[in-house]
Amino acid sequence: MEEKKVQKFRQRLLEEYQKLIRSINRNRLAEEEIQLENTEDEGDLATISHNKELLYNLHESDFQRLKSIQEALKRMDRREYGECLRCGEDINEKRLMAVPWATLCIGCQEEAEKEGTSSRPVLAGMLKNDDEDEGE
Repeated sequence: MEEKKVQKFRQRLLEEYQKLIRSINRNRLAEEEIQLENTEDEGDLATISHNKELLYNLHESDFQRLKSIQEALKRMDRREYGECLRCGEDINEKRLMAVPWATLCIGCQEEAEKEGTSSRPVLAGMLKNDDEDEGE
């Protein structure tokens, strides 16, 4: 990949990294506010519990994405950015524009999803639920 394009993706990754840091800090502040609430009302307790769980999931998702961004930056430093970790082919630039921390090309990503071995943050930068086996 051309150095100019790599630098453009590096800038996008660094911007996303800073955005995630701000999000994590906001979530920490919100979590502190929730912990300061003191109530005996069951409805309020349920809401507080739900909010804590939601913040935890957002926090985990953000940290996972931060890790993916850090790995993408390391791949750039090793001049391996944009190469599929599975087949070694180039990852389509449109895919990298959408998910700059992607580690798999579309074909390998689809195979990984079918196999259930996909790294969730790579999908679209968000966690998703796989509840297909619950009915068994």
